[in-house]
Amino acid sequence: MGSLIAAVASYCDIKHLGGRWHVRIDDVDPLRIAPNACTSILQTLNAHGLHSDIPVDYQSQHSDAYSDALNQLTPQSFFCTCSRKQLKTFAVYPGRCRQKKAPTANSSTRISVGDNKITFHDLILGSLEHDLSVAPGDFIIRRKDGLTAYNLATAVDDGAEITHVVRGQDLYPTTAAQIHIMQILGLSPPIYAHIPVLTFADGKKLSKQHFAPALNNAIATENLRNAFRYLGIHIRKNDRWTVQKMLDWGTKNWDLKKIPTQLPLFLPKT
Repeated sequence: MGSLIAAVASYCDIKHLGGRWHVRIDDVDPLRIAPNACTSILQTLNAHGLHSDIPVDYQSQHSDAYSDALNQLTPQSFFCTCSRKQLKTFAVYPGRCRQKKAPTANSSTRISVGDNKITFHDLILGSLEHDLSVAPGDFIIRRKDGLTAYNLATAVDDGAEITHVVRGQDLYPTTAAQIHIMQILGLSPPIYAHIPVLTFADGKKLSKQHFAPALNNAIATENLRNAFRYLGIHIRKNDRWTVQKMLDWGTKNWDLKKIPTQLPLFLPKT
């Protein structure tokens, strides 16, 4: 349900503005992708009427663009051989490898943040300033195993063609790092809106890690009605509602200001 809420919010927001909704599968880390996960995600989106307006995009197909970006970031990057064990006592990266400009075995690539303070306006959280030297510090853009790090991949893709990003507040901490990369690459950051995440009563995020139940695609209209309710749009139960009719009505009545500041799990009422 948490993922559906985010999908519905992003869909309705961009459709309300007259734009196109873009589905991208972030699959740069194959070790973390469960078998058939991508197929399952797309089946669930389709069952709920959430169809991409352009062909579904896969980050795993963008390796050339990420390599080009890494090359452009060479003046600001360095190679790091530090292990997690060596860094676990530091709140922020201590800069011990900043002088290493030549690649070595078992090294990741980090980007220097200097004293850069990122300022941006979030449509839900308001105007924000983030000091990268305080958190996260010099962050990884290419992992030791050779895979592109999430922040670099997302910065390249979002800065290339995306105008609006609506996503959960659990991803807000990555935003400043991604904007930092976009600024160096000369890309234009999108407009952001970070919505609250759905949580259990104890405050834990509703996720697979915390054993959240999977959606039942057979009751898509009920799922959508509940998702809209979490987002502050109340649609009364009616057997005549179809998935598309609900999405059209939700898009017409969409308003980011209606989204509650918190989304605790509840038992929906009719």
